[in-house]
Amino acid sequence: MGSVSTPTISSLHSVPPDRIPLKPGSRLQLRSPMQVRISPDGKQAAFILGEWREQETYRIDRLYTLDLSREKAQPRPLTRETQGDKAPCWSPDGKYIAYISTPQGENEKAQIYLAPAAGGEPRRVCTMPNGVLDLAWSPDSQYLAFTTLEGDEPEGDPLVLTPDRYRRLWAVHIDSDAPYPLTCPELSIWEFSWSPDSSQLALYYSTGPGENGWYAGQVGVISAHGGSVRQLSLLDRQASNLAWSPDGRYLAYISGDWSDRCHGAGDIFLVSVADGATRDLTPGIEYSPCWCTWLPDGQRLLFVAYQGVTHVVATLEVENGTINYLEHDFPLEAASDVSITPDARSLLVLHTTSQEPTDIWLGKLSESADSLKWRRVSQLNPVFEATYALAPTKRLCYSSLEGWEIDALLTMPLVRKTDELPPLVVHVHGGPSGAWIDDAALRWTQLLAGAGYAVFRPNIRGSWGRGVTFADAVVGDMGGNDYQDILFGIEYLVNEGLVDPNRIGIMGWSYGGFMSAWAVTQTQRFKAAVIGASITDWHSFHAQSAISDWDIRFMKADYLRNPDAYRRWSPITYAAQVQTPCLILHGEKDVICPVNQAYGFYRALMDRGVPVEAVIYPREGHGPRERKHNIDIDERILRWFEKYL
Repeated sequence: MGSVSTPTISSLHSVPPDRIPLKPGSRLQLRSPMQVRISPDGKQAAFILGEWREQETYRIDRLYTLDLSREKAQPRPLTRETQGDKAPCWSPDGKYIAYISTPQGENEKAQIYLAPAAGGEPRRVCTMPNGVLDLAWSPDSQYLAFTTLEGDEPEGDPLVLTPDRYRRLWAVHIDSDAPYPLTCPELSIWEFSWSPDSSQLALYYSTGPGENGWYAGQVGVISAHGGSVRQLSLLDRQASNLAWSPDGRYLAYISGDWSDRCHGAGDIFLVSVADGATRDLTPGIEYSPCWCTWLPDGQRLLFVAYQGVTHVVATLEVENGTINYLEHDFPLEAASDVSITPDARSLLVLHTTSQEPTDIWLGKLSESADSLKWRRVSQLNPVFEATYALAPTKRLCYSSLEGWEIDALLTMPLVRKTDELPPLVVHVHGGPSGAWIDDAALRWTQLLAGAGYAVFRPNIRGSWGRGVTFADAVVGDMGGNDYQDILFGIEYLVNEGLVDPNRIGIMGWSYGGFMSAWAVTQTQRFKAAVIGASITDWHSFHAQSAISDWDIRFMKADYLRNPDAYRRWSPITYAAQVQTPCLILHGEKDVICPVNQAYGFYRALMDRGVPVEAVIYPREGHGPRERKHNIDIDERILRWFEKYL
């Protein structure tokens, strides 16, 4: 086993007398910053702030600004009485903030608005029948490019199964209300980036519609006036984070094989805009870049990467691959969502620690970009921080099957009900493309720690943070060695005398839900399981999921030509072996992991007389959005583990 610093029972913190543990729904008191954007002069931030209000069903996301030149400046709201705002972006000349907002009203769609940076009433730029998905300014500050769904929204009564719609790219001059299309209606544009001279746009696009199309995308360029796309890449996996070189000759991007549409982590690639010649700039690195941008010298890239359970910031010399680390340990929320000024001297990120919720931090790069200094510029949750105690978390690294090193986090109980070793809950992250980060862990980990449980969060193979080979190891082996990584981690904790070997539970959402369902079919080690938005039957998942191309890619099998592979890795196949009490949680309208997955596993366990409870949340998709449902899930998880652990 690896040599690590481990917590001891005597080192456990008690709850400070002026603090209390988290309770069900406590995290809904948080104000959550998102999509932070720095102004071109580096003096202001625009960002979305999500807030839960007791009288509201859903979280309200509103646009705010923050003066970065003043110490302890308070955020200022820029909008009011909207259903929600998103995607703020400064015009390159600094005169406007463009954003997408959904007005109040039952049938309103999200549209583009412009707010004068100097103050004044925002105005709608144009009206799109299907609303707007995302947007970006041209470098000359004259145009906004954006995407919208193509065609009419399908009728729901009767429900006719038809191919999903495409995402078409459009543009509009800021002084006009007449947008025009840039791409044909039979392409889906997933990401786009203007060239430095505003003459063309780089695209990550697909010829297929809907979420499935994203898995088979390519990188190309198109004229700013519209027309045909010139393909540059020959990808066999996905790409994200398209970044133009200052001279417009090259594009840098991140590429990997990812389970969900996302700004993923992988290797950094460079492609010539002239002829499509491509090379991997980071072959074999043992971490996972997730964001990059060019420095003004045109010779280096600044990038952020997952490494273990944290993030690093570094520069990469394009010519020879030399890497210079600027920050070795700085956990980020939404690590691919970094905003930087044109002179690359100031950048904004969302930083979190195991004891602090997410806030906005300003980074200052030296003129030569060889050093980086941070300053916290917001404190969005002072009352929350003063009210709630957070359990300490330790970073671990242990050896698993075939000698692979696994990074993990262990959060010990904040409160202890007895002097005995604490019960353990294994929390498996979703994806599998993703990673646990050493953050405040306010969704379930701290809730469980406050109720007396140790919580173990392993970055099993398939996770980001140890390079492409590690992330790709799950492909064709979902439920194989990644499951073994969990078991090896449990044995490590037991052998170290940290947890009760007879009281171990498991939980997870999405892929973590699949792994929880899989685990209880393979062993009786777990005394309780919580299975959220899971996959339990790969055949029926493929039949109804909006991402049916993903399971073919990650299963490395055709469900018709090789049905045995789908049966082999389906928890439902082994449901007769389950003895673990299971709580199943699922959204009724989940199009990613359809609700049939919950019904099938519930019925199988019911027929076998296994203690099981299935809770289906009306109107919810792949993750709960309604306030009462979030609280109900918290309460049910605690009750389930209290009963069976």
